[in-house]
Amino acid sequence: MNKSFQLEVNQDYLYLLYKAKNTIWYFNELVKSGYSGYSAIKFQNKDGIFVWLENIRIEDSYYCGVLSESNEPKKVPLNTAIDWMIIEGQRMLGGYSIRHYWNTLGEEEKLNFEIECGFRIDKGNDFFRPDRSTPEGAILSIEEFYSHKDLDGIISCKDFRKEAENIMIEHSVEINEKTHEMITSALKVSFFEELELNGVPKFEGLDRVFSIEYQREDQQLIEEKVIYSDGTVTINRLWVWYSGKDGWKVLNLVE
Repeated sequence: MNKSFQLEVNQDYLYLLYKAKNTIWYFNELVKSGYSGYSAIKFQNKDGIFVWLENIRIEDSYYCGVLSESNEPKKVPLNTAIDWMIIEGQRMLGGYSIRHYWNTLGEEEKLNFEIECGFRIDKGNDFFRPDRSTPEGAILSIEEFYSHKDLDGIISCKDFRKEAENIMIEHSVEINEKTHEMITSALKVSFFEELELNGVPKFEGLDRVFSIEYQREDQQLIEEKVIYSDGTVTINRLWVWYSGKDGWKVLNLVE
């Protein structure tokens, strides 16, 4: 499969590479489990050219496969991959560098590109680890706890005190300990009342696509595009805060 094209290196591209780096664990687990569909990783060869290695196996600390251009057998260290992709049900998953190029095309060009490649390219599905090592993973982690109705887990992903601080800054409220504690307490009460009133939401059988809307100091405003099996799409916009040793914490939902 020929996937050669010119890429524009910009912030969108760098974020997609960040996605590839932080989701390749999913690819590795899939390959190790005996995945039999099309699989490939992208790496930089000795000439400085980025190429694809296909039909991947993992042996020790190496990806083993064949080069897409020449069909030559090759093995490369696991830490050299900058992108990954699989084809599942004629649909591309991963392939972030391909997706970046596809996003620059017009609608007719997109269709022709898909026909040439032989697979469907859609919004995708971002397989970040559901933990607090990344902002996106923190969101997935709290959603997983919601689905399991694990209240302690949900609370471990939140920080009401930081959320209260944000509210005071956004509304130009003078920051003092008394007001801070009062707003923090009100947020906690409101959170538990919402759960009691509307129940615990479930996040299962969904695809998710993330993007960064805005960054400030140690916080990011993350857009989570949730895609349901019937094609329905909802969008959540969430502030996520890096707390230090306790990782990323999910703050308030932005309407």
